[in-house]
Amino acid sequence: MSLSNRTSWEQNLRTLTMQAGQAAELGQWDQVEACYALREEHLLDHPMLPALAMDLSVSDQAVTARIVNAQLAVQSQLIEAAKIRQNLQGVRSWQGLREKQAPLMDQLA
Repeated sequence: MSLSNRTSWEQNLRTLTMQAGQAAELGQWDQVEACYALREEHLLDHPMLPALAMDLSVSDQAVTARIVNAQLAVQSQLIEAAKIRQNLQGVRSWQGLREKQAPLMDQLA
């Protein structure tokens, strides 16, 4: 690969990695996946220099951290939703309603 082609190829890899990072910041996980899929295609036919690999790895770690934070946030919301559901089930049982029985407001509507 010529030097100009290699420079262009490396810039494409950096751009895709940067776009993945920006998409991760916005929670656009499908876009993150698409960027990494394109980057993988670029990497199939060409060896990567260690310095470039290190640069991309640093960016990848930032994306990984965003993914972990998003997973923790979703997990926290699911736990909170489960607690609210348990509380509502307790209120319904106190009112004598079964879980699958619609609340009175829904029955009247």
